[in-house]
Amino acid sequence: MESETLLMRDGRGYRTVPAENRDPEYRAGSLLYTGRGLLLTVFFITVGAFGFFLMSSLVGALLPVEMEKLGASNTLIAVFITSIPYILNMIITPVVSFRSDRLRTALGRRIPYILWSAPFVSLFLVLIGWTPAVCARAALPHWLPLALLGGLSVGYQIFFLIVGSVIYYLFPDVIPEKFIGRFMAVFNLTGSLVGFLFPRYLLPLGERHVNWLFTGVALFYLVTIVFMCRAVREGSYPADRSGESFSPAGMVRSYFRECYSIPFYYSFFIMMALSDVSTVCRMMFNFLYAQKNLGLTYAEFGAVMSWGGVIGVALSLPVGLLVDKFHALRVYAAGLLLVVIVNAVSFFQVRDFTSFYISSLLLAVVYTIQGAATLPCFVAILPKAYYGQFSSANALLRAAFMAACGAGGGMLFDRLKDYQYIYAWDFLFTIGALLSFAVLYRGWKKRGGPDRYCAPLPTK
Repeated sequence: MESETLLMRDGRGYRTVPAENRDPEYRAGSLLYTGRGLLLTVFFITVGAFGFFLMSSLVGALLPVEMEKLGASNTLIAVFITSIPYILNMIITPVVSFRSDRLRTALGRRIPYILWSAPFVSLFLVLIGWTPAVCARAALPHWLPLALLGGLSVGYQIFFLIVGSVIYYLFPDVIPEKFIGRFMAVFNLTGSLVGFLFPRYLLPLGERHVNWLFTGVALFYLVTIVFMCRAVREGSYPADRSGESFSPAGMVRSYFRECYSIPFYYSFFIMMALSDVSTVCRMMFNFLYAQKNLGLTYAEFGAVMSWGGVIGVALSLPVGLLVDKFHALRVYAAGLLLVVIVNAVSFFQVRDFTSFYISSLLLAVVYTIQGAATLPCFVAILPKAYYGQFSSANALLRAAFMAACGAGGGMLFDRLKDYQYIYAWDFLFTIGALLSFAVLYRGWKKRGGPDRYCAPLPTK
């Protein structure tokens, strides 16, 4: 019988080595690292993450503004940016996750999806950026530019959903579990760095050069994501169910039977869904709030948001260490509690540039804490063999909540006509997430807690 072999990275390249007497702390499945090899892998993933975060920041900040310029109501903005994409999420993410868990190629099971979707993401970004300018030069019906922009935003979201889910599944496959908290700290630090650089230096360009800004970011994303996929390798995976074929109906039955047959996971899914829903109105309307309620310019809003990025950079690594030391669930709960407090105070106190500045910095602190613990919570709770599938089960419920609450939030703010209530929205839904956490934590403790927890598996 042949001995097990591992794929080891001890520098820029990989080589095959026998598995005997290898340090398990530096293993991730069939991958093995030296300290230098692990650092290089983290660096290469960080390059791709930088492009991913930059692309996400651009669309999140400017697409609602561009649609509002073309006459879209808050409800229509919410439908195109939140409800329709999350309805698509309910279809695309489970299929991609189910299939990627079972995919076996020379490139791995996650990287093929990331590579394949990248050119389409970039193409739609370019088209979104140029559509308003091109339509402005043509004699078109007043509704057509908005319809085109909305359609392109949906096309972009279809391919973003592929990379936006699978990229997070890649991390537990290639990073040793012992270092996942610190890795996520670096990952979130990268997001915080983008959170500083984009609003301070790039967002002001959106006022006059939005078309070229979208084009530049699209090309940058394509280059960085391809670089990451070429520089990072996945290991081999067990040939689980290699001979089992699934019809579409059989795949749906197997998916729902496996993912939703264990009540313990319900509280986890609901906690994550409510936590995400709590930010949906801030995601859609924060820039409009700053403009309409407080009178901030592009540059002023960018300056405020950029300092939030600085806070993220400063706190990501320390919070990552706290996650590894005190457990992700406990740190995540602390983040939820702080989110509730800051939003309650901000609802009554934010009335001008200074108070908005202070509130935004405090929110950056609490969201950094929560964000650094989020993926480690997934790694800590979900079963490794079904990680992508159960993550997508969470995404499916999250998408249902976001689709309903996105449109509902748009209609609510059309009726209220006051963006101040984004703080109240965040407060109420985060309270719900805290209640779900209490149920999850009790069940987690019963199943062994931090020392002996074993994720329940679906029955065949």
